[in-house]
Amino acid sequence: MSENRILKILEKYKIKNFKTPIIVEGKNDVASLRKLSFEGEIIQVNSGNSLLDFSETLGKSYKEVIILTDFDRKGVELKHRIETYLVGSGCSVDSFLWNSIRKSMPVRTIEELPFAMKRIQGTSINYS
Repeated sequence: MSENRILKILEKYKIKNFKTPIIVEGKNDVASLRKLSFEGEIIQVNSGNSLLDFSETLGKSYKEVIILTDFDRKGVELKHRIETYLVGSGCSVDSFLWNSIRKSMPVRTIEELPFAMKRIQGTSINYS
């Protein structure tokens, strides 16, 4: 996937995020997405509840969510578990962004995204 295409996908999801929450693993992931100008609701998985309770609560509150866990073994497993629970509770799960990043960017975690984007876009953008 070209760099231009991933930039377009990210822009599309920044807009979608105004209506659809993004599920991430932790607070550093939230901060990383904020650095990339995602301004909508971002929800952390690590909230103290069991994964099943977390997913059921989300399923009752939202028609659709975007999953954006890390791309390491733990993140992949977490994505699949959350997806299974959410779909079971009647919530639609959008994992297109997750799949696009995983296939096209050299990152293993969401925390690495701002740095990877900085490399793609050049050094003229300040992500501090």
